[in-house]
Amino acid sequence: MTLLNEAQIEQLKEITTHLRQVRQEKSIRIEEIAAQTLIRAGVLQALEEERFEELPEPIFVQGFIRRYGDALGLDGNALSYTFISNVVRQDSNKNHKNSDNKPNTYIPLVFTYILLLVAASTGLLYILNPPQIASETVTPEVNGEQSIVTNQ
Repeated sequence: MTLLNEAQIEQLKEITTHLRQVRQEKSIRIEEIAAQTLIRAGVLQALEEERFEELPEPIFVQGFIRRYGDALGLDGNALSYTFISNVVRQDSNKNHKNSDNKPNTYIPLVFTYILLLVAASTGLLYILNPPQIASETVTPEVNGEQSIVTNQ
């Protein structure tokens, strides 16, 4: 787990040492904790033996600490919150700066969607209200003139 700085690693060491001590005081085997929490025994051993490089992302470790603490009868939420409140990515500033340089691809999509909506609306209006074709009707001669009536 390379996303932690030295202070965060020390915090994790304190938490895992406390969990290990409580487990040993209660004479609970690590396999029993693994079965109860559904966390692999290898992950729990890595936590207790401070082999943090073998652990997944900090958010998963937070969940492991919470479930491990709950299984021991401790306040797992408080333990996990203590850990995660101190977790900050070391490279978060670098990633933030790099993301600012990326072009915004959402603007062209907005125009495409608007154009699609206008076309669909126009087509729907045309289908529901077809244009009236003016038809000319010739009426018989009245007083010697032919009259044209336009129907609309």
